[in-house]
Amino acid sequence: MTPSMTSSMTLNELFDLYTKDLNRRGAKTVKRIKQFYDNDIRLALGDREIQDIIRGEIATLHFNISERSPYTSNKCLSILKAMFNLAITFSYIENNPAFNIGKNREIKRKRYLTNEELIAITEQLDRLGHKARYKQGCNFLWMLIYTGARVGEIRNARWSDIKGNALIIKDHKTDHSGDDRIIFITPGVQKILDKCERVGERIFNMDSPRYVWDVIRKEVGCEDARLHDIRHSYASWSLEKVNLSEVGNLLGHSDVATTQRYAHIHKEKAIGNANVVSQHINSIVSNR
Repeated sequence: MTPSMTSSMTLNELFDLYTKDLNRRGAKTVKRIKQFYDNDIRLALGDREIQDIIRGEIATLHFNISERSPYTSNKCLSILKAMFNLAITFSYIENNPAFNIGKNREIKRKRYLTNEELIAITEQLDRLGHKARYKQGCNFLWMLIYTGARVGEIRNARWSDIKGNALIIKDHKTDHSGDDRIIFITPGVQKILDKCERVGERIFNMDSPRYVWDVIRKEVGCEDARLHDIRHSYASWSLEKVNLSEVGNLLGHSDVATTQRYAHIHKEKAIGNANVVSQHINSIVSNR
């Protein structure tokens, strides 16, 4: 990649170069980075020439965004640092004006979907699930709702991982059985699997259902909710019906202390817990 500009480059032009470089290196976060840039950086600094941007301007922008979202502000600062580093690499500037600006301390989010939000989300899943463009993404989201699994666990799940009434999520890079994650196939999960088309080894031939999630959360009015918040919500729904000491078994906690704590749980008991939680989610959704 050879940049075409040698002087008077604006921040917007640098961002175009930056995203091309990310795509060249196979980065999977370009779309998300573009959202941060378009929402919070472009209007403030996009038309400015990069050699004229000073640390004080970036610090001010960082502070202003922080007033709304410390997390977003930290992400924007990281993007700007990386962009200016690239500009230094191509000798457009000598110093990075985004350096020596401290990031915000982020308070861990505690965002859970309310019953009303879950009902509204599932209504949208039913509406969009009949459209070819959204069908697979909707099924992916249903799996997250009914299992509390991580996005990566569902993404990596293969048809061959289904063993009886369980989905055994393996690390297919290492094939170490000690790292297996068990997701019990409740009637709700089976119903979702029955809707999935077998077009390859993986159950879902996509990295993430984010494109559907973005449409749904905007329609529902919960744009602050992230995909991982579905997992938080599943934990909350589980705690309404299952003992605290058993919830981690359903969520696939992997630290040693947690594993030891759940080691005594009998398989049939764990399956029963999964069914209880699945039925509880059904009861919430059925109130539509």
